[in-house]
Amino acid sequence: MIVILTEKPSVARDLAAHLGANSRQEGYFEGNDYQVTWAFGHLVSLKDPEEYEPSWKKWSL
Repeated sequence: MIVILTEKPSVARDLAAHLGANSRQEGYFEGNDYQVTWAFGHLVSLKDPEEYEPSWKKWSL
């Protein structure tokens, strides 16, 4: 079984349909050896520039 976590329900629905996970359960879709579930909001974000390179903390145009 492969579990996939998406950022929102609509993405989970579309992805599940594409993968053949057509059985709707409480909080996830299941089928074809997949479970597709969702969260609400962004799961990943970029760091602030200075976290990559300290010299980027101060800059100007």
